[in-house]
Amino acid sequence: MTKRHAYGDRRMGAGVMSTGRTRALVGTIVALLALGGAGPAAAQPSPPDRIAIAVEDNDGGYRPTRNYAAVRERIIQARLLERLRDFLSPVRLPRSVGVLAAECDGGENAAPFYRNRAITVCYQFVALVGRIADRVIEAAQRDPKRFPFPITRDEFIWGLLGAVLLHESGHALFDVLDVPLFGREEDAADQFAILLALQLRPQLAEAAVKSFAYYWRLGRDPAAMASNGKLNEDFADEHGTASQRLFNGLCIAYGRSPTVFGKFVEAGWLPQPRARGCAREYAQLAAAFAKTVQPFIDPKRMAEVEGINWLAATYGPARPATAPKAASANTGPGNAEGIAGRGSARRPEGRGKSVNVN
Repeated sequence: MTKRHAYGDRRMGAGVMSTGRTRALVGTIVALLALGGAGPAAAQPSPPDRIAIAVEDNDGGYRPTRNYAAVRERIIQARLLERLRDFLSPVRLPRSVGVLAAECDGGENAAPFYRNRAITVCYQFVALVGRIADRVIEAAQRDPKRFPFPITRDEFIWGLLGAVLLHESGHALFDVLDVPLFGREEDAADQFAILLALQLRPQLAEAAVKSFAYYWRLGRDPAAMASNGKLNEDFADEHGTASQRLFNGLCIAYGRSPTVFGKFVEAGWLPQPRARGCAREYAQLAAAFAKTVQPFIDPKRMAEVEGINWLAATYGPARPATAPKAASANTGPGNAEGIAGRGSARRPEGRGKSVNVN
């Protein structure tokens, strides 16, 4: 069955886990937060059979684009897809999952999505995050007491991109591993993303959580009633509202590390009545992960990728960006069973949406 999951909604552009066993699995967000830093090139492991960059016409998985050539070149040089592929590699998957980057349908508000067993990073979303970062930094400088943690522009950009890719990776694992879910899958994917981010070293976990929180704090919730006096159908969306996603994410973070993230409670971002039960909510999520996903993690592969320097500015051998050319109508992930090859290519059909910020 065809599935499509987009990170954004119509207001927007899963026993306790062992840190040692999951260190490599969460390494991608570390790399994303450090793409602009200095460091030696990382040695890459051999790519696994079940995680593959969806190459088409020798594009390396980075589809040509008419409108986002600069964004495309930047993530090529950062080797974003290669990092994401290797990040997922310790998970033993029964079926292939592809990763690619493209200019998606949906205009400038298109957001990353998972569909046809492929995670698509939309160039538009990378550009959008940069614009929203400017709004966040401006707001934080104008009213620093409103924001519990200081944040830099790079922290926000790479922290949020990392959280989004963890969200879409959650959709992929739920699908391929047939993870049973109670409740909405979009909520579960948000929880999966925050849960994994919290296993990072403290400063990186903090960056991911505050980027997620600041993004949704600037989101605009829908009105209770539509202009015609009827119930607002925005509430029928598969995604939660901006405020709900904010509160849910902060509750998980506070439940895991109340000393660190208590600042959000003190500042009124997470209400006290909800905060009192957050340790239990975090424990439930960690137990669910241990029973549903952790059994599929290959310890030998885990040990191999643990040797990678995820903080390196460069990742593996550099590959020069190909000259931008007219975008092909065939920009999709290709045949599901031959995901790394050209296959039966299709245009990405995800129409992720982006948040309206104040």
